[in-house]
Amino acid sequence: MEQRQSEESNEPRVEPDNGMNQADKSATQQPIQNQLPPEQRPANQQNNVQLNNSQTEGGPGNEAARPRNDRPNGSEPKQRENRPQNSRNNRDAGPRDAGPREAGPRDAAPHNSGTQNSEQAEVIPKPRNDGPRQEPRPNERDAGPRDRSNRNRSDVPNEPGARDRTARERENNQREASARETNHSEAQSAENNRNGGDTGATGREDRLVIGISLGDYNGIGPEVILKALQYNRLQKLCTPVIYGSMRVLNRYRNLLNFKDWNLNGAPTIGQISHKMTNVITCWPDQNQDIQPGQVTPEAGQAAFACLQRAVDDLKNGKLDGIVTAPINKYNIQSEEFKFPGHTEYLAQEFGVQDNLMFMVSERLRVGVVTGHVPLGRVRQNVTRERIAQKLTLMMQSLKVDFGIDKPKIAVLGLNPHAGEEGLLGNEEQEIIKPLLTEWRNKGHLVFGPYPADGFFGTRGYTKFDAVLAMYHDQGLIPFKAIAFEEGVNFTAGMPVVRTSPDHGTAYDIAGKNLADETSMLQAIYTAIDVARQRKEYLELEAGALK
Repeated sequence: MEQRQSEESNEPRVEPDNGMNQADKSATQQPIQNQLPPEQRPANQQNNVQLNNSQTEGGPGNEAARPRNDRPNGSEPKQRENRPQNSRNNRDAGPRDAGPREAGPRDAAPHNSGTQNSEQAEVIPKPRNDGPRQEPRPNERDAGPRDRSNRNRSDVPNEPGARDRTARERENNQREASARETNHSEAQSAENNRNGGDTGATGREDRLVIGISLGDYNGIGPEVILKALQYNRLQKLCTPVIYGSMRVLNRYRNLLNFKDWNLNGAPTIGQISHKMTNVITCWPDQNQDIQPGQVTPEAGQAAFACLQRAVDDLKNGKLDGIVTAPINKYNIQSEEFKFPGHTEYLAQEFGVQDNLMFMVSERLRVGVVTGHVPLGRVRQNVTRERIAQKLTLMMQSLKVDFGIDKPKIAVLGLNPHAGEEGLLGNEEQEIIKPLLTEWRNKGHLVFGPYPADGFFGTRGYTKFDAVLAMYHDQGLIPFKAIAFEEGVNFTAGMPVVRTSPDHGTAYDIAGKNLADETSMLQAIYTAIDVARQRKEYLELEAGALK
């Protein structure tokens, strides 16, 4: 733990002479020393003057009042969340919150060395929305410590000063996140004042309500939901409502040692508490047998009951967005649910003819032309009209949902090496290239087609706001290789906000307290961000029409 040495400890000690105490000696020498020029005065007097000035302007006694960046070395007290640790967190793998990553080879940002003055500390940089990276969300610093399974201390460079730079960058990220959280709170307080007073945590109008469907309760869905929402840490941003079962969640809550954290049971969405994490029980669960890691028809029926109840409240305008936990696409099938997954079901429920599977993270966004389509039928679905539809959906989503005014999109080819000028296929020459040329002539920033292997291998995606792949695995394999832990599945082109983590039920680790909640946490954050961004966009559009 970093320690700061008190400034008082730097004051030299002056030993008293024989027969004369120090006070007398100081009184005797004071007139003579005061007559000397400052540079010729004894060091102890100069230090005393400096110490008196520092105490007057904010010395050790006023440390709390000193601006953060005026403290020695730009340091600040580090806060740690008192969070239960599980077996997975015994690995020495670095910080584990969902906030800003340490700057590494992929996403290193320019480091501003040296301390800043107090005026600079007051300036909060305005987030830019012109690239695929997203700014840290307001309360990510509250998300608690986090171990990344694919990172360890050996990832930190060993050259001299590398660890110090990493520590400084982490502190800078924490200060930025703190400033954004303060700014968010002040903005929300101002909004409440404009609405006639602060309604606190009980008002529906001053916070978003996000529904979370339980998914397959024998998978890792309940575990990652509870870990993401533990101890109401997202309460500053939204009111979470879990559509599931209080009995099932209490079973997992005990398993995760969250016994001192109580959930609020609510019969309906109209009876939720905006101060707590709410649970709406969606099926009779008195005799429900919970078998983590097992595929059972009862778990599939329960998953559909939760999804259906959440969708009903979403249709009635009671929710601002929905986050869907993983389901088993086999055991959920029934007379009422005959779909490949959540996306197709939601499209039917909200009368949407077309939508876009949009995988998003801080560093990369990937959409696909053909989603859950067998590989043998991909070619017949790669048409000029379909590519144009997906480009339109992606372009609109980047503007409305992510606030990017002039999106820049890369389009991948269908064949190996993007057809090699017709040697390995003609789809690029006959379909993709003419379409992109037409779009560019209209002023859109669309480029390609790019060979998928080289495009991701050279990190070409860092130059674009989003990437359109031709089929599922072409886009999702590199996405999950790059951003699996924090990746989110967002359904673009829907009239409602829907996100989900980018992983499945993971039966092999269900009930073992090994699941990583990062993707679920990011899915909730994304739902909040998109819902808020859509409201702002609609308000701006309405103002422009007036």
